[in-house]
Amino acid sequence: MTILNFHDLGDPAGVPVLAVHGITAHGLRFRRLADQAWPQRRTIAVDLRGHGRSIPDAPWSIDRHVADLIETLDSLGLQQIDVIGHSYGGAISLALLERWPLRVRSLVLLDPALDQTGLWSTEMATSSINGRDGWDSIDAATAARNSGLGDMINPAVIEDVGQHLVHGEDGRYRFRFHLPAVVAGWGEMSKPLPTEVASVPALLVVADRAQLVTARTEAALTDLFSGSLITEHLDCGHMLYWERFDDTADAIIRFWASR
Repeated sequence: MTILNFHDLGDPAGVPVLAVHGITAHGLRFRRLADQAWPQRRTIAVDLRGHGRSIPDAPWSIDRHVADLIETLDSLGLQQIDVIGHSYGGAISLALLERWPLRVRSLVLLDPALDQTGLWSTEMATSSINGRDGWDSIDAATAARNSGLGDMINPAVIEDVGQHLVHGEDGRYRFRFHLPAVVAGWGEMSKPLPTEVASVPALLVVADRAQLVTARTEAALTDLFSGSLITEHLDCGHMLYWERFDDTADAIIRFWASR
């Protein structure tokens, strides 16, 4: 049995939310949403296997990530939960719904990395391998993390660097993830969409500038959820809850209120 490292945020007696981060990330990226957007809820923000302070060991498949989530929820006595997944976390969250439909009350997909091409997955995995040399300073790592977010350093990046950056024995700075898990994860994102899922209330928030969710994928998700999917578009990059925090939070809160 695997119990992931998790961050228990918000009101311990509140309606539970499971937050699943993207590849190379960690659970505390959801802290601002949990603390500021819905502090009355209880947010369980996990570190996925191979990320943050969770177990690094294989296997690193979506099936294993789903099993890890269920085992962690079981350890907390949480039987049904609202789920939020960003990027690769969206692919894992959709698989959680497919395999354990009675455990998912509702689903929020934040710019999910779904049904990508094999070429794209190969390029992303290769980039991760080539980029593992790290940086020679915290400032250099901060600038790299802030890429695409404007000239000013986003406050979320400063927090992320403080939580997630580690200083290696070789003097280089790297983010806290296990490279083999990340390489495997990029490959998992090229899996096709499920053919059937429970028609729970679902929200898809697309970051238009990222061009990760194609029109074809959006249409396929609409069909998959048989009309229960609400879709919103934001004019921003992939890190939508950094770049457009208020709009992302508002979309989720309105969705929960409408159910």
